[in-house]
Amino acid sequence: MSTICLKNARLSDGTLWNVRADVLVDAAEGQIAAIGPDLAGDETIDLTGCTILPGLFDAHVHVVTGQIEYNDVALKNWARAGVLTVRDLGLGDGSHAGDGYLAWRETVRRPDCAEILTAGQAIAARGGYMHRMGPSENGIGVTSPEEARAAILKQLADGCDGVKTAMDLDGMREDTPQLSPEILRTIAETAKSMNVWCCAHVLQSRFLRPLVEGGIPEMAHMVTDPIPEDLLDEMAARRIPVTCTLQAINAPRPPLPPEALASMPPEMKEMIAKLEAIDTVQQERDAVDNARRYHEKGGMLVLGTDTMRMELNPEAVGVPVKEFRLMYEAGLTVQEVLAAATCNAARVCKVDDRLGSIEVGKQANLIAIRSPLDETFEALTHVEFVMNRGVVIKQA
Repeated sequence: MSTICLKNARLSDGTLWNVRADVLVDAAEGQIAAIGPDLAGDETIDLTGCTILPGLFDAHVHVVTGQIEYNDVALKNWARAGVLTVRDLGLGDGSHAGDGYLAWRETVRRPDCAEILTAGQAIAARGGYMHRMGPSENGIGVTSPEEARAAILKQLADGCDGVKTAMDLDGMREDTPQLSPEILRTIAETAKSMNVWCCAHVLQSRFLRPLVEGGIPEMAHMVTDPIPEDLLDEMAARRIPVTCTLQAINAPRPPLPPEALASMPPEMKEMIAKLEAIDTVQQERDAVDNARRYHEKGGMLVLGTDTMRMELNPEAVGVPVKEFRLMYEAGLTVQEVLAAATCNAARVCKVDDRLGSIEVGKQANLIAIRSPLDETFEALTHVEFVMNRGVVIKQA
């Protein structure tokens, strides 16, 4: 057994906090072999003055929104920044679903790239949100429980890791078709029977209630209007995790080029005008307050960003410090925010048997920071050491 010993650091995760110990890594297996004082290995890496954390998660991204070949750059940038696992919640361009996406994913299962967990295409109402977005058929439109179950089973057989569904307005159209209670129950029951994660896109509390009543076990966003108290109580009783994506609500939106606006049909211009009129500052406040209220009730919060379009700007990916800060603003402690990005995320992604914490037998996905982790989360902007699957990919 070839071993690497990480010496003289402190360890912090969702359970540990600034515990002084060495970490011995079985490099051949890519696993943590031992944790404790005075360990020794075939190779020693001195991390004096550093804190070792588990590799971080971003539990809500959209890896493919353009040409696939650009996205390995983003995966490498995530990994070097310390985000070692990303969950792809629906292909941003549905044309890639049958165009080699899952085969391409196998080519980036490398230590220099963040690992992708994927839902493939979202299961949506026929003609509803996530079925078609513009001219592209992004989601799988269904009209019956049988169609929903068949679509899920096919995607899982093809190699997807979980299931995503959606209830929302398409282009702000109030007549947007929505999934029936029967279809929602079938989606939830099918995912449960296959022991895979299942989450739902939702941004408004009016759609949150039917998803909760339909048994959907995770929400992929924190909604942007106040959640009724009784609904929060029901979610807490059912232990429904929420992946917050707070930073995406009031994110800067680049202006459209004049030539693009000029060629748009009138209904598209009307929709854009409605979107621009939304008070996203207030929406962010409401979402942060929802997160605070849910956290106070014992609800589990998970860190995700809704990051997309990395093929246009792959350098933009990295540790989402703004999301960490917004979760802290919602009342979580520094350690609880770290848990949202590590053990909580691993749990909802159903990979907590191998990821998300610093434990013997778990995969050696480890990062190290030199500055203390505090409420600014500034230390996460300069991760000095990254080990992914037992392989050192970054060392100061």
